[in-house]
Order: sequence, then structure tokens, then C-alpha cells
Amino acid sequence: MTSASGSSWTTARISQSSMSTAFRTSRSSSSSTGRAWNDETCRSCMGKSFTVSKILDGLQMPHDLCVPVGQGMYADRIRQALQQGGHDVLIEDTRCDNGYSLSLVEKDGERTFISIDGIETKWQDAWLANLDATRYDYIYASGYGFQDGNTSGDVIMRFLRRKKPDCRLVLDPGPRLSGKQFEGELLQMGTILEMNQAEAKAMGQSEDVRQAARNLQKRTGQPVIITMGKAGTLCCTSDEETIVPAVPVKAIDTIGAGDSHTAGFLAALAQGKTLLEACAEANRVAARVVQHVGCSLQ
Repeated sequence: MTSASGSSWTTARISQSSMSTAFRTSRSSSSSTGRAWNDETCRSCMGKSFTVSKILDGLQMPHDLCVPVGQGMYADRIRQALQQGGHDVLIEDTRCDNGYSLSLVEKDGERTFISIDGIETKWQDAWLANLDATRYDYIYASGYGFQDGNTSGDVIMRFLRRKKPDCRLVLDPGPRLSGKQFEGELLQMGTILEMNQAEAKAMGQSEDVRQAARNLQKRTGQPVIITMGKAGTLCCTSDEETIVPAVPVKAIDTIGAGDSHTAGFLAALAQGKTLLEACAEANRVAARVVQHVGCSLQ
């Protein structure tokens, strides 16, 4: 918990927890198979939840990181990372290991993901029984936790329904939420959408990003935040649409830039800053992160 502007703010994160490994690759033009991958660099991280949490730690924003930890070699690494970051293991289930995701990244930024599920896709109500949803003013969740045909989404939804009415849900829908079972209800929970252009166009059903933002804002009744890379961040409310300029830097590594932007946005809101101030701070945080290899503020 931290205090800002005389008020008390608490931020929670509800998310999956899988190991992620990023391979930066280039295509081999001489390969007889037509498409071969030459490994240039390999970097391990802990997935979206850990990325946002790591940046929040760097911004000295106290928060609860609510992720399941299983039993196995990936779980051991996640448990170690939690301890190193000063976070308690809030959820532990030894039925299986945590999953992992491989991200193949080409020089032009195109990414191919290969994911193997683990304990992070087996949410249970008992995991959240001791977590009081009414304590929080902001809750961040990822759309990856709400997949059709998986009961984990039902569990997380039951927790979110217990939050207090004025608690804002900051939702990163990702590419998988559009058209899914919980999309309608999630967007009606005092939800601030924080997403990239491609996700906004798909969910907002328009190839014009501003129109997509307007469509989504009408559905949520809350601000819609869309990251647009070098073009800045679009902040769409019921009253206005504003593009907050990006910070011009030489980008070295953009992996984790979106999650870093989310962390900066969350931290600024929790400190009592306005929406436009929060977008500007998020842009500054993302700009710091992309200037070096490895998603961190260092």
C-alpha cells in the first residue's frame, strides 16, 4: 500500500504466470527447407505478470502480485524470482509445473509464439479465498486469463465481481479476448482498456484506430488507452480524444514495451495523476525500457 495526494491506493495484479523465453532470430536465406531460424540471442523472463510487476517495483509502487506457482523446474524459477523481488507466494499448487512460452522474434519485430500450459491455466476458487477484492482501488488483469473452454476465467470473474464498485479494472485484453465468453461483462466492470492498435482495431471493429477507440469507449463508459509506438498514446474519453506524444529514443529492444507502458500507467493513476499525465508517464517508462536489452528500468 502507498499513499499519494492524501489518499490511500492499493494495486493488485491478477494474472497467469508462465515462463517466457524470447529468441531473437533471423531467417536463413540459404536454407533448403525454405524457413530456418538462426538463434542470435536468447533471453528468459517470467511472462506478462512479472514484467508489469518488475516495472512497478522499479517505480517503487507497492502491489500484490497474484500468480500461481506450481511444482517443477519452471515453478522453482518463478518462486525464486518472487522471493528476489520481495513478493510473497500468494498461490501455491503442487499438481503440476508452470507452463512456458517461446517467442520467436525476427529482425522486423514479427513474433511467433509457442505456448505450453501449466498450473497457471488451472485456477481454483480456493486460491483466491483469502484475498479480499474490496481492498483494492485498481486491479490489473490480462485477457489471456479468460479463455473459452477453460474454467480459470470463471474463477477470476467470481473474484472480480467481489471488487468494490469504484475499483477500476485496468484490462490488457491481448489478442485472445475479442469475442470470448467474458468480453461483455469484463467491459462493464468500470474497465479501463489499455491495448495496442491491432487489438483496438479488432475489438473495436474498425480499421480506423480513433473510431475503434470511440466504439470501445461507448461499450465501457470508461477511458480507452491505445499505444501507437512512435505515434504516441491515444487517450479516448467520452469528452475528447488526445494523442500524448511518445518520447523519441533509439529503441534497442521492444520486447515488454507494452507491459512496461501498462506498469507506468497504473503507477501514475495510483499516485493520483490525471489520465493524460498517466499516459505521459507511461510513455516515459516505456521509452526507458526499450533503450536496452532486457525489460527493466536499469
